[in-house]
Amino acid sequence: MSKLNRQLGISLVEVLVALVISLFLLAGIVQVYTGNKQTFAFTNALAEIQENARFAMEIMSQDLRLAGEWGCIAFNSADTTNINDTLNAGNVAGYNTDYHDFVGEESIEGENGTGLNGSDTLTIRGGKPSQTNVEGPFTTSTTQNIFTDTTNTITAGDIILVARCGANDLLIAAEADILPVTSVVVGTTSDQRRINLGANKSQQFENDAMVIELQTVDYDIQNGAGGGPALFRSEFGVAQELVEGVQDMQVLYGIDNDSDQFPNQYVTADLVTDWEEVVAVRISLLMQSIEDFVTEDPQTITFNGVTSTPGDRRIRQVFTTTVALRNRIGSM
Repeated sequence: MSKLNRQLGISLVEVLVALVISLFLLAGIVQVYTGNKQTFAFTNALAEIQENARFAMEIMSQDLRLAGEWGCIAFNSADTTNINDTLNAGNVAGYNTDYHDFVGEESIEGENGTGLNGSDTLTIRGGKPSQTNVEGPFTTSTTQNIFTDTTNTITAGDIILVARCGANDLLIAAEADILPVTSVVVGTTSDQRRINLGANKSQQFENDAMVIELQTVDYDIQNGAGGGPALFRSEFGVAQELVEGVQDMQVLYGIDNDSDQFPNQYVTADLVTDWEEVVAVRISLLMQSIEDFVTEDPQTITFNGVTSTPGDRRIRQVFTTTVALRNRIGSM
């Protein structure tokens, strides 16, 4: 008991030694935490821009593959007598030739250096992924409706191409009609839809005819909702932010000037002399992380032949894809 009574506490030196040891341990823990946090931020930012780039490329590639989609009929820009185009300012709200003239305007075109950060813009005219067939009851040429099944996504305000895919009747000049949709209602049976049209058809389309939704889409770089650059997709002039973190987009067009269905060279939009010769499109995107301060130092990046070092500490990466225009190659 006498020995326990003599334990009066610990000395100041022992306290200081314990504090120093604790500070070293705490510093190590903080360093490990900071390093792990920085690694997580970098890895997360890298995964984010890769996923955003993959999504952007997939959507753009899908639209490009459907550029100039005319279904089962042949389209010749020099002779369009087989197309009955009914679209005009009287039956299409906000009619604009850039958006609604699928016969006279090119199915693929673009401009270089006109977007945000000197980026390119791209315009695509053609079909949408889904299509359906005309079903009975078959209506006369003066009746402004057709019947289809319920698998399509056609709604009021859409533009459709109705193409006859059977044997060509020489008494009927037009093989396809381009028509505006005024409304879509359930037909005579629950598995049908009646598509009401804003113009007369040129003929009675039967079950050998297909229906394709048409679209005109523009891709460009604008300031997004978050304040940073983003890739926008506009359908018939209505812009929608598609992917954030797209700093720049550069587009090259593969020109086939010897009709062998392969591009002889890739050029910028201002060097394309005939858009009908474009058989492929090469898209390069410069992606940047949404968050800043994910790298220790500003990153040097080379894009479109120019090497630069931005002032921020975002991570950047370049993605490139080449898409063949299936309807150009298959029709040559």
